[in-house]
Amino acid sequence: MNQLKKFARRSSYVLAGLLVMLLIVLGWNYLWFSSKQLQVVPAQQILWNNESLYKHFQGAIQIPTVSERPSTLTEDSPLFQFRDYLAETFPALHRPPFVRRTGVDFGDPLIPSVLLEWPGQDSSLPGILLMSHFDVVPIETNTRSEWTHEPFSGHIDGTFLWGRGTLDCKHGVMAILEAIDRHAADGFQPQRTIYVALGHDEELGGQNGNGKMAEWLRSHGRKLHMVLDEGGCIFTEFPGLDQPAALIGVAEKGMLNVQLSVEVSPTEIGHASMPPPETAVSILASAIDRVQASPFPARIDSGLRDTLRFLGPEMPSFNRRLAMANLWLTEPLIKNQLAGKPSSNALLRTTVAPTLIQGGVKANVLPQHATATLNLRLIPGDSIEEATEHLRQSIDDARVEVSPLPFGKAASRMSSTESIAFNDLHRTIREVYPEVAVAPFVLVGGTDSVHYSDFAADIYRFIPARIAERDTQRFHGIDERIALQDYTEIVRFFYQLILNQTGP
Repeated sequence: MNQLKKFARRSSYVLAGLLVMLLIVLGWNYLWFSSKQLQVVPAQQILWNNESLYKHFQGAIQIPTVSERPSTLTEDSPLFQFRDYLAETFPALHRPPFVRRTGVDFGDPLIPSVLLEWPGQDSSLPGILLMSHFDVVPIETNTRSEWTHEPFSGHIDGTFLWGRGTLDCKHGVMAILEAIDRHAADGFQPQRTIYVALGHDEELGGQNGNGKMAEWLRSHGRKLHMVLDEGGCIFTEFPGLDQPAALIGVAEKGMLNVQLSVEVSPTEIGHASMPPPETAVSILASAIDRVQASPFPARIDSGLRDTLRFLGPEMPSFNRRLAMANLWLTEPLIKNQLAGKPSSNALLRTTVAPTLIQGGVKANVLPQHATATLNLRLIPGDSIEEATEHLRQSIDDARVEVSPLPFGKAASRMSSTESIAFNDLHRTIREVYPEVAVAPFVLVGGTDSVHYSDFAADIYRFIPARIAERDTQRFHGIDERIALQDYTEIVRFFYQLILNQTGP
């Protein structure tokens, strides 16, 4: 009995010691979990002619620049009309010292994309590349009547500018050009060369737009200090924060389409009134169900870990900050919480979305073939081969052929959060938006910046549009719009970024 008491006493001492050590580690990590937000002086307010800004932007929205395949492009296309509109709206950017390059320079006159160059004073310095695209996705005929204002009306109601392209991505095109135009008018001379790449086919993959412009820069030996494209935004609602979060894309997920195919024996087809136990369609449906039931593993890797490292110290809740400071212990809980919402779940893992399904020729005929297409967004670290094998193992049915389709791409490499370029971007955001918390993240979509991945050291994806949860459905959706005040701030952002990146 005494031995049991001694053992119990010793065990309690050990447990108490371990608990004290745990509390010390938790507390130590919490104390060192300090803010990574730069403390800066807000940027000087520059007076803009807002009426002119809005009128220029409105005109851009009124040109229906729906993406077109190269085979359908003509000189009368709205994509060329838009290029002409930019020349009319910003004449100073289309004469020396500026240089404009178009499809003629890229090997095909029927390429509407534009590459502007503002030569820097120091030719030894690598330049910066500011990117945006002016093509937009089409309006589905059956949804047109659901828009509050005509999609290409460019309607201004005093608060918002409405229309396709206001968020994706003509706000970037026009804000970049407005900022450069103002700098040029003020007599500013950049130390670094500034390139502006305006693509016409980003919604189709960008091969003939930024793909060709990247080839031109590469073949002419141009060096880039930084690339900035669309991607992250200022999210006005972010879990755990009581302030907006400016998320800078330091990488983007890869993309892969996979086809699932089922072909049954000719003896298993015929009239639907006498079906076998399984049909091509039911086999395929079971395969899709298994894929949905076997999600890719959740990972808080370097991308998401950096997001939490930047935003965790800004969370007002002590418990949340403590949890973020001690991911070694709390990671399973954080994963479980993030997995509960599609937008944050996409940051955790490679995602799979069944998007197309085909099979059969008539309602009362058993089909011999059935196919489905799955769209995968690959998190950094998951290769195309590994993702395909995961699907095969999840389906575990030899009757289902799993085939990756052409043009898949792995996730981009991670850009540095310690570089001068990132620091300048971080500083600019805080100078123009002092109330926001800045953080890196991995973009779940894709951008034209991938065309520059082999010769640009730092690629970032960010345009500071303020986006609420409801606004995320406006991208490629109904009632796309932007607040006029938000657009003015975006112009100010690019004006300040140019000053910070290329000033003396």
